[in-house]
Amino acid sequence: MTETELEPQQKTLWLKGVSAYQLKNLDYAISLILAVVKQAPDFLEGRKTLRQAEIEKVRSQKKSMFGGGLSLGGFKLTSNAKKEPWDGIAELEENVFQKDPFNATANLAFYDYAMRMAKYDLAAFALETIRQGAPDNTKNLHKLAEHYMAFEEPEKAGEIYRLIVKQDSRDMDAIKGEKDAAAKTSMMRQGWQGGNLRDAMKNPDETANFENMTRQGMTREQMEDLLGQLAGDYKRDPNNLAVVKKIADVYELMSEHGSALSYYEWAIQLSPGDVALKGRVELLRNKIAEINIQQMVAEIEANPDAPDIEEKREQIRAIKLDRLSTLLAEARTKVERNPTDKQYRYDLATVLFQAEQYREAIPELQQAKSNPHIRNKSLLMLGRCFERLNMNDLAQNAMSDAVKESPTFNNEKKELLYELGLVYAKTGKQEEYLNCMKEIYNSDYGYRDVAKRVEASYG
Repeated sequence: MTETELEPQQKTLWLKGVSAYQLKNLDYAISLILAVVKQAPDFLEGRKTLRQAEIEKVRSQKKSMFGGGLSLGGFKLTSNAKKEPWDGIAELEENVFQKDPFNATANLAFYDYAMRMAKYDLAAFALETIRQGAPDNTKNLHKLAEHYMAFEEPEKAGEIYRLIVKQDSRDMDAIKGEKDAAAKTSMMRQGWQGGNLRDAMKNPDETANFENMTRQGMTREQMEDLLGQLAGDYKRDPNNLAVVKKIADVYELMSEHGSALSYYEWAIQLSPGDVALKGRVELLRNKIAEINIQQMVAEIEANPDAPDIEEKREQIRAIKLDRLSTLLAEARTKVERNPTDKQYRYDLATVLFQAEQYREAIPELQQAKSNPHIRNKSLLMLGRCFERLNMNDLAQNAMSDAVKESPTFNNEKKELLYELGLVYAKTGKQEEYLNCMKEIYNSDYGYRDVAKRVEASYG
């Protein structure tokens, strides 16, 4: 959505907000522009201005109090799988970004919500925000570059890869990525492989009509009309990559993911070397798998006594493991190329844990914990691995070490105490279990089910 597409009342608020921002009346600007993006969530320009106002406000506060710098905060997400994406984004805008606009966890949640809605520019904005706050975070830079490659912006991807190589000249993923991005940019500029749809459509009137139809905010009827036009092009030449990709795009916008996937897969056969296209297909496959999982979980919850309940649970497990196999291969490759990078070790361990390969995850976590920035996260997951293997004394030791090394009572420490308490409860150490829960209760009454657990102990 652009400024011209705002409703009159929204446009009035927006212009007042811009004026307030230019005058550095940041609180007023934030309140006005936040109201606009709540009403018009697709208004990306407004959201970018809102974020800059929040960044400037927080920077001025931090500078006056501490001499500069911004927190990347301990914000922790609850499960967002069932939350409507726009509701989740509105919650982040209201509760997190006004205080901590660079919060990496919150921005990654924002990214996930945007991707679920196929709002790829909005998703890139979330990663760009992390980049602005932490320009040396190469993990985020890789994710941003891969995103640009997947969604046909190789020139931007190349710029990001060059930044990574400047920081680490031995990063083979970035070196290869920069070369792939340069090749893709060259192909798109020359119109090869149907990379430029405008070139594929010879009639100027047809091109103008096509671009008008593909603008954001198409109705279902408009998308169906567009598919009808593209179907004629496809019938005349089923090997026209540009047309095949656009059909897939429209089906994806219509949330007809199965049809979209079939056309994307045909596009890969037409252009087997297109790395970006393969990335997009993988994202769509994950989305389809996630939808299938959510549907089966809903069926299980609605009818827990159904005769095929165990079969459905096994299907969910199989889908998850299949999704994880690709992630696991990628994580292993990154560790092989960068064996001293502890963050990649932790990422690999995370996937191994999700795949229930707890023994394989343990040595990766034992290496990852030597990085002070991810030590507590590594100890927590190490403890979880030990607990899954019923090695409860080792689980208690790992989690206790992390608790002792957490001086600030933030969300990370609450999570550590909670998980440690559960292990104590499992081994019959009731007093230690309650001490963990009470420590959280004294600080955050609403954390998970802590209040229920503590109050129940008093009868």
